[in-house]
Amino acid sequence: MNTRTLFTVGHSSHPPDYFLELLQHYKITCLIDVRSVAASAYNPHFNKEPLTAFLKNSGITYLHFSKEFGARHTDPQLLDPDGKVDFEKVRNSDHFKEGIQRLTQGLENGFTIALMCSEADPLDCHRFSMISSALAEKGFDVNHILKDKSLASNEQLEKALFKKFYKKLPVPTVFEPNITIQDQIRTAYRLKNQEIAFSPYTHNTDENL
Repeated sequence: MNTRTLFTVGHSSHPPDYFLELLQHYKITCLIDVRSVAASAYNPHFNKEPLTAFLKNSGITYLHFSKEFGARHTDPQLLDPDGKVDFEKVRNSDHFKEGIQRLTQGLENGFTIALMCSEADPLDCHRFSMISSALAEKGFDVNHILKDKSLASNEQLEKALFKKFYKKLPVPTVFEPNITIQDQIRTAYRLKNQEIAFSPYTHNTDENL
């Protein structure tokens, strides 16, 4: 495994011991929490304080990147015209870029890192559509730990994303013959962004952000 390899994982409703098994199966030594708020109303053992202590007992470092990688924003400059968080604008923000720098340093220092949010399925979580997409573009090898301990690559999730939005994607025509698969994937990401994005005006409280 090279220094550009990292993982993502969702805590879901897993019991603590099983969640630890997921991390240990892939030899995770640093867990970066990408939830905007490090708390769960339904699974309080994944609140910041008890989770930090639990992981420390197993030799795993806990960090919280809410400013860097969280997806709940109220800054109008990070919202789209409909008042929802625009993932592309977040990815271009200074905080997000600082997060990538810190992530890179951690990998270079020998940590095996997993980015954690709450949603079990990465396809329905911003850790894939907002964060991993940017990391993959920068050459990181991103692997998503699923609840049955198997892995899904970022490429596999992109194929699933493409399939989900296939009927809404642009296709080459006589007037626009140069539409590529990458153009279609970017459109699929934008559609997913709109589907799951937080809006400060509608008080979306989904824990997977």
